[in-house]
Amino acid sequence: MIFLASSTSGNVGYAVYAISIPWLTYSVSHSFLVVGVALFIELASYAGVFLVGTIVDRVANQRSIFLWCYPPMAVAATVIGLGASRGFLSVGLLLGLVAVISILWDLVWAADNAAPGILLTTDQQFAAQGLTGMVGGTNAIAGYAAGGVLILLVGPSGGMFVYAVLLLVGAGLAIPLRIIPPDHGAQSFRESFWEGWRFVVGGIGRPLLQLGIVDGVQGFFLAAPALFITLLATTTFHTEALAYSLLFVAYVVGGAAAGWAFGQWNPRTRVGPLFGLTLLAVAGTVAIAVASLPWLALEAAIWFGVGFTWSSYTDVKYAFLRGIIPPGQLARVTSNLWIFPGTASAAGALVLGSLATHADPTGFGVVILVGFLGAGLLALLMPAVRAMRY
Repeated sequence: MIFLASSTSGNVGYAVYAISIPWLTYSVSHSFLVVGVALFIELASYAGVFLVGTIVDRVANQRSIFLWCYPPMAVAATVIGLGASRGFLSVGLLLGLVAVISILWDLVWAADNAAPGILLTTDQQFAAQGLTGMVGGTNAIAGYAAGGVLILLVGPSGGMFVYAVLLLVGAGLAIPLRIIPPDHGAQSFRESFWEGWRFVVGGIGRPLLQLGIVDGVQGFFLAAPALFITLLATTTFHTEALAYSLLFVAYVVGGAAAGWAFGQWNPRTRVGPLFGLTLLAVAGTVAIAVASLPWLALEAAIWFGVGFTWSSYTDVKYAFLRGIIPPGQLARVTSNLWIFPGTASAAGALVLGSLATHADPTGFGVVILVGFLGAGLLALLMPAVRAMRY
């Protein structure tokens, strides 16, 4: 519960940051391409998380990751907020500070993923994912809602100050934590690094590599919600900031609902088919978004569905990984697997950002629809993925 409190504080802050950065970048640059570049920097930094997984697995107490990373992230967020509110925030400075926050977030993300596997049993992982989704997701909804309100009232710079405060709260809450990974004994850093990769490429049929390929296809579209919602808000609705905030919050509410639902269901023996079915469900909800009438309330309901279906895939994936990966390798293996969606998402941010500059919402949505349709079918066709369970 102490870990959940600290993690939730950081993640709620990230929710405020995540809703603020695309709109802030667009406000500074008035360019969807620059928004895509900002998302590229963020996602490309996340693609390098495999470089830090070994560090997280080998620290004596993983609370040190939060104590090392949260304070400098808070400083970077504060500078962004001051720059935006006082008029000295250039595109270059903004992108540089986004890179600082993103690189430090790699370490936090790896520790966040490893901690439940160390603190809880295998049978508790879906329940833990559900509790995290319900508690963290509900609070994240508040974070996105607060960020949306701040955008309406004072602009996106206010979200940066809230993010900084919540990061410092998260660091304070982490002080009493004890998240002790198994002792690696005399194993060197290099041996630990390659041990994590051997787990990824091993097994009959190399199942995690197959999952990584599927994850890479869907990961190409990781920047799509922020770009699609920004495109819809600026081209379809008269109340741009209100539409952006409402659709983003609806998307996050759907994701939190998915975490709660899967935590209750605990489908440990049905993991494989669910990978494909949840991705096909994303394609279906995006198709509805493309075909729907431009009514804000209706569009918000549809984006709830997009958030629910896409988060369903993510919830199933991480509960499964925490169930099969030894606790002492969790940070390394989950970080190594992120190279597939992480690399694809960085490239996707640039491609989709450029596409959003020239496409209307319908054409942009069709591209996303086709991508998720392909990812879902690929998952169902891969035998090692289809057979996954724990």
